[in-house]
Amino acid sequence: MLKRLIFFAWVVLVGVALANCDGDKGDVGPAGKDGATGPAGPQGPKGDTGVAGKDALGAKIITTGPLKTESDGGYSFGISNMTPADTAMLVNAGIFVYIKSKDYWWSIPGPVGFASGDTTSFSFRYALRNGRTFFVLIKPTSWTDDTPTAPARDLDAVRVIIVPTEKFRRAAAIDWKDYNAVVKALNLKDSDAVSADL
Repeated sequence: MLKRLIFFAWVVLVGVALANCDGDKGDVGPAGKDGATGPAGPQGPKGDTGVAGKDALGAKIITTGPLKTESDGGYSFGISNMTPADTAMLVNAGIFVYIKSKDYWWSIPGPVGFASGDTTSFSFRYALRNGRTFFVLIKPTSWTDDTPTAPARDLDAVRVIIVPTEKFRRAAAIDWKDYNAVVKALNLKDSDAVSADL
């Protein structure tokens, strides 16, 4: 029995001594064949092409010059002969409309101020006709003038910014009601604008 206890104590003592031995570690050896770099994987799909020299998001601007709204206070305009790529983009696009008055770009739907001190609130609708013509209709929804129908207004310009929806999320932090912030974020310039021809 005593022999067994001594043998057991010796085994425990040797185990403890071995567990507490820390020697110097050797250098890391070279990588084996299994650690070598593997062959390149297949090429991924081609990404979307931006509009060269204009903007990274493929956004477009349609603009009018100075105009007077119709007798009902509304106005319609558009652009004809759009390319198939442009009309395909319109199916999945964010449409933003701005009216310039008093040297300020007003986002609609919403109120627009005029030099007289009066305001008109406008909304808008848009449509693609015959697959090639893009129309925008701005309509008054309320006005401060004491008249039964919306008065005709002089507008400095109207601009429509079209942003492809699939790329819209990349610009989610933009304040879309601020025209100047939008064109800056989308890297758009006045020279990029296409004049309405309808």
